[in-house]
Formats: sequence, C-alpha cells, structure tokens
Amino acid sequence: MLEARIDLAAFRHNVGCLKKIAGPDVSLLPVIKADAYGHGMPRLARESLKLGAPMLGAGTLEEGVLLRQNKIAAPVLLLDGIFPEQAKDAVKYRLTPVVYTLEVARIMDKMGKKAGRRISVHLKFDTGMSRLGFTLAESRPTLAAVARMRNVHVEGIMTHLASSADADSPQTENQLRRFDAIIAEAGRAGIKPTYVHAANSGAIIAHKRSHYNMVRPGISLYGAPPVEAKGFAFQEVMTVASRLVLVKNVPQGEGVGYGATYITPRAKKIGVVMGGYADGVNRLLSNKGSVVVNERAVPILGLVCMDNFMVDLSKAPAAKEGDEVVLLGGGYEETSVNRWAELTGTIPYEVFCRIGMGGRIRRVYVNG
Repeated sequence: MLEARIDLAAFRHNVGCLKKIAGPDVSLLPVIKADAYGHGMPRLARESLKLGAPMLGAGTLEEGVLLRQNKIAAPVLLLDGIFPEQAKDAVKYRLTPVVYTLEVARIMDKMGKKAGRRISVHLKFDTGMSRLGFTLAESRPTLAAVARMRNVHVEGIMTHLASSADADSPQTENQLRRFDAIIAEAGRAGIKPTYVHAANSGAIIAHKRSHYNMVRPGISLYGAPPVEAKGFAFQEVMTVASRLVLVKNVPQGEGVGYGATYITPRAKKIGVVMGGYADGVNRLLSNKGSVVVNERAVPILGLVCMDNFMVDLSKAPAAKEGDEVVLLGGGYEETSVNRWAELTGTIPYEVFCRIGMGGRIRRVYVNG
C-alpha cells in the first residue's frame, strides 16, 4: 500500500515563512491548482483559509467547481481563465475568472447583466512571458473597453514573471516596468483594482518590488522554493511511503528487472517495493535513485516497473517483508524532491504533480 503523508504543520510553517517575507501589507493567494501540486486541493484549500487567505488560486473551471462541491465558499480565482462557453458555469458557481481576451470580457459583461450583479474578474497582461495575457500594445484599448463594461468588476490586475528565480536575468525588471505602465494606464481609464499581483514563489523571495499588494505562492507552499530564502527553512510537506512486498536473495550474475539492465556483481539481498511509474516513481530513477529502508538509503536496481521496483538491501541487512520504504520526502536528502528532480532532469513541480496520478496512493493528513 502506498501512502502520501501530508504534513499540515509543515504547510502552516511554510505559509508563515511566506507571510514574513511578503510583509503585513501583502495578501497571500495560495496556488492550489493541479490538486495542490499533488497534495490534495480540498484539504489544503481549507487549511489556507484557516490561515487567512482572502481567496484561492485554482487552475481550471473544473477545479473551481470541485472546490464548490467540497463546500468551499471562499473566492476562487481561475488562473487558467475560461473558454467562452464556460462563462455560464463560472457565474453559476461564483468563480472569478482570469480574463485575457475581450471576447470573454464581453461575455462576462452580458452574464452580469443577466444575473443582475457585477461579475468580478482579474485582467491578465503578458509583460514578457508570451503565454496568457493581453499584450502591452493591447493594454490601452483593452482597459478602455473594459472600463465601459457596467457589469464587470475588475477586482484584480495581474501578470506572470518568467524568470523570477534567476537573480541575474534582467527580464524580471523589464516585465515589472511594463506592468507598472499598465497599472498606470488602468488608473487613467478609471479602473481601480482591489488586488495587483505579479509575484510567484521565486519573486516573493528574490524580488520584493514585485509584491504589490498580493503575491501568489505555489511551489514554496509545499516546501520546495525555487530560490534560497536566507533565514527561512522551508519544510517539505509530502512524504510518500510504501512497503517491501518481498525480500529475496539473488545470486551473483543474475539480471534484475526488465532488460536485465543491472547484473548482480555478487550475491545480494534484494527487496521488491510496491509502487512504480504508474504512481509517479519516475522510470528515469532506474539504476540511480535511492529510497530509505530502516533509516538507510538503499539504491534502486534495474528499471522501475509500472507497479514495482527493486532495491539493494546490502546496507539494510535487517530489512524484512512489510517494512516501510520512504520513496519521497521524509527529511532525507536522498529522497528529497530536489534530488528526484535532479536525477530525472525535471523540476520539483512535476515530481509533486505526478505523485498519485494513477489514483492508487492514499493521502493521509497529519498534524492537522
């Protein structure tokens, strides 16, 4: 049985660190999209609200609806925006879309008139990410057009920073200068948003000027900030554990796993671990990753399979069937999310998001 233990005390600790870094005049918008980066969106939504979050950052309409179905009534910002045909449900469930096309803005205006209330939106501007958002050239006519919409309330104006984790890149300052110009243009158009926000996790730590009056922490909430925060020790929130399903003695010269990519150089005690790439244990960890058994780091042998993988128990000779195996987290360097990301050539975001995608990992919340 695989289990993802979500340490709510660690989550609270990380939120506390972020609040201290951002300062008392800056609101935190916790980004809990992608099932809270694999940590469980409904539960961490509730925890975030207990900690004073004024709203929650989901990704898609479907995620917003899921929060409503879990009886979460707080404001929810749909960071990925919506398609025109989704406007009706966004209004029905009182979800706040990020808007980056005039077509959607006009539809929200019509929906507001029909509903008899002003519909809150956050306008997103592309200041250098070349992803979602109105361009700088579009900003003046866009803001003028939206200002004329009587049934739309521009609750927020936002952008996204592409290189905030790179202290040497001039891109962040260039983006912020463009964003400042857009904010000034909004004021001239008569738009006075409640929230102005640009900072993701990297910018919260490394670029205080980007804070404005709201910041959007994501990966740092879960204990893996993309840049070092001097004086703050963020804690990994997730520990993934499994068990040894079988322990066996394998003689010298035997192949281990598909393709026999590992041949035993001598007789070895080998353990078979429940869990594999269907559960988020990346196949690129084959023959180079490690897990922890009985407080000892033991190497993965052979190719990671869909449901299992094998480990060398030479350094954990007392290990037996049923013993716990820490796959990810747990406070061990060998199983840290950063180590997984390094070994698989990716980023902690992807490591977290892949955990449990097959639906076979039970989440357990501790220190709640």
